[in-house]
Amino acid sequence: MSLPRLTYLVIALGAGAWCALLVLPPLLAHLSLGGAAELIASLFRPICHQLEERSVMLFGYPMAVCSRCSAIYVAFFAGTLLYPVIRKVESPVMPPRWVLVVALVPVVLDVLAGILGVHAVTLTTRLWSGALFGLVAPFVIIPAAIEGIVQLVSRSHRTPVHQQKGLSDA
Repeated sequence: MSLPRLTYLVIALGAGAWCALLVLPPLLAHLSLGGAAELIASLFRPICHQLEERSVMLFGYPMAVCSRCSAIYVAFFAGTLLYPVIRKVESPVMPPRWVLVVALVPVVLDVLAGILGVHAVTLTTRLWSGALFGLVAPFVIIPAAIEGIVQLVSRSHRTPVHQQKGLSDA
């Protein structure tokens, strides 16, 4: 398997596993395994406020992260799965970074509009703004990761100049 494909596969599997972890706390709580549910949910506390009133509920229990974070992660996974349909994994094309910034604008506007009282921030606005950003992110992150890994591996396979035959440190 080529290095770009392996890099893509690791990202896809990681994103899928991350999304599976998001739904485990409500599933485990539903199965009366509250201790395990709490343990997994606690892993996400450093990255999300986990306010129950802002969370997607499954089986009557909140997911491990809020609705906006859930939308970002699930959409990132969906975008990762779509990536090889839209772009070639073997020859990744890095879009301009502003694409990611533009995708983040609805999230920022939704948050600011809520803070300023311009509109009510709802589950729907959180989901849509997060999903847009999450869907775009793989198209910037995957080519960057592939390029970084390829450069890292190609550098590690080069023989350092001072170890090449015929050269000295003098």
